[in-house]
Amino acid sequence: MNPFDYANNLRVRSLFSLLFLVVFVCIDCTRFVRKRTVSEELSPNVERAKIYLSGHTGEFTKDSEEILTILRRLIDGTVRKDLTFLPDLVSEEDGIYIDLKGHWDRARLKTELSAKDNYFRTYFFDREALEKEKNHSDVRTVRDLLLSSRGIEVDFYFETPQACEVKFKFKENRKWESELINPYFTKRKGKWYVHRLF
Repeated sequence: MNPFDYANNLRVRSLFSLLFLVVFVCIDCTRFVRKRTVSEELSPNVERAKIYLSGHTGEFTKDSEEILTILRRLIDGTVRKDLTFLPDLVSEEDGIYIDLKGHWDRARLKTELSAKDNYFRTYFFDREALEKEKNHSDVRTVRDLLLSSRGIEVDFYFETPQACEVKFKFKENRKWESELINPYFTKRKGKWYVHRLF
């Protein structure tokens, strides 16, 4: 092979390598942007609205912020179809009330979350599984309802300084708010826990 052919060959290989690298970087960047955009589109904005006190007085701004942080985490986990962290947000002493299933302690909750076809997959995440369970196509998972809100405002009802029920107000599709249960939170040793899910 003469030096001219060798140099051309080398240039072509270098160009193909460079082109491959550029294409790979573009595809990877597109995936990252798409994931980020989808995640941002899916997570509804959650804002504090009003605080109501029942038969007592006090300053509950800090408490409502702590509860709001838990709510945002629960909503984000529901949107991402991952509530494996939920037992950490449940009090060991009080457990959690789950619609249809009743009261579960933390151990029972962990067992359920580790099962493949668990309650949360059916009712919170997977519309097809819920359609099969209900034998009906006109159903909405908790995730569907949250995503339909296009943003959520939260009212806080402090029954006592250690117990708070919250009510969601959807910015859109308000008629579907009633398909969710009002979450309930209890305070133990200075820390708020979820006691009933939405």
